[in-house]
Amino acid sequence: MKKIIAAALGLAFAAPFAMADVTIYGSIRESVEYYKGDAGVTAAALPNAVRLVDSSSRIGFRGTDKWDNGWTGLWQLETGLGAKSGTNSYKSVGGGAWGGRNSFIGFKSDDFGTFRAGNYDNSYKTMLTSSKLSPLFDDFLDTVDPKGGKGTFAQLATRLNDSLSWDSPVWAGFQVRANVGLDSSPTPAGKAPIYDVTALYNLQGFNAGVSYQYAKNRTFNQVTGISNASNVATTSGTTTTNNTTNGANVQGLEAVVGYNFAFGLGLGAGIEHIKNEGANGQDTSWNNYMATVNYWFNQKFELQGLYTKSNNVNGGDTDGQQYSFSAVYYMSKQTRLYLSYVDLKNSGGATNAFSFQNNSASLVAANGQDLKTGLLGVRTDF
Repeated sequence: MKKIIAAALGLAFAAPFAMADVTIYGSIRESVEYYKGDAGVTAAALPNAVRLVDSSSRIGFRGTDKWDNGWTGLWQLETGLGAKSGTNSYKSVGGGAWGGRNSFIGFKSDDFGTFRAGNYDNSYKTMLTSSKLSPLFDDFLDTVDPKGGKGTFAQLATRLNDSLSWDSPVWAGFQVRANVGLDSSPTPAGKAPIYDVTALYNLQGFNAGVSYQYAKNRTFNQVTGISNASNVATTSGTTTTNNTTNGANVQGLEAVVGYNFAFGLGLGAGIEHIKNEGANGQDTSWNNYMATVNYWFNQKFELQGLYTKSNNVNGGDTDGQQYSFSAVYYMSKQTRLYLSYVDLKNSGGATNAFSFQNNSASLVAANGQDLKTGLLGVRTDF
């Protein structure tokens, strides 16, 4: 009798699960790092130490549904496994808000492209992280990655919680991406949406992209210090409220180009210009630069090098630079090993309160500080 009941239950549940096109995916990324830091203007020298650092490990679920009109519905729910909030969050394996990474619902069609609504990266970011430019500009562990709000390149790249985004079809190698981060919790100071529009082009080994962002009623710190487009946000354990400034705006223009040669060499370069217009008429602007090179000896062994520089962030002597060298060996299609060296330097003087950091926030260089780390890391995808 138990076998009959079990068989009946199995048949009852088999059909729904068989029709659901759901994929479970993820990535575990860890590194053992040896680091040291020189003293800065106000920061003390860091003692030499060894630590374990997570590089955005995650797990996700995604699915599709073929609609009767020929379009395809799609959804995704992704959670960070190493994103626990609080001090030294880069050390935490486990934790993270459920659905805190790219999570959305949408649809796509061959004629109109892809539409998404939810928690999703702006196109200022996806130009580098989800395109044919990614092997040159994003294929790093987070400790090596210089992008992000307090990084030295792509400082306006972020994830918008109230995002509506569109990716066009690819027309003869050309694609347009656009998004708006809706301000769902405006203050009396005014609504503060964030707009992005991006153009991408591919021709054989040549790839190029240009992205523009306009953030209304926000200063630079109010754009980069949040992970969504509302006026209340929590970033690295710190809550920021009323994160708007009436009359202010931030504009960013990012242009990158890359070429992959048939013999294994890849070269890339980028420039970013950011203008911060304050409500009181005090405007600042600065440029960021990036150069990157990859060389594949064969399908398993790759060398990576990159250099980034940020000039006069928020005005004055607030320069930062990061460079790194990495050797990557692919154990299989899913698993790779990294051996990397990273140097992050903040040349700011005594009056500079801006700290530069890498993508994982494991290196945070205060004014006048020079931080170095060597790491052995592993990444396995499933």
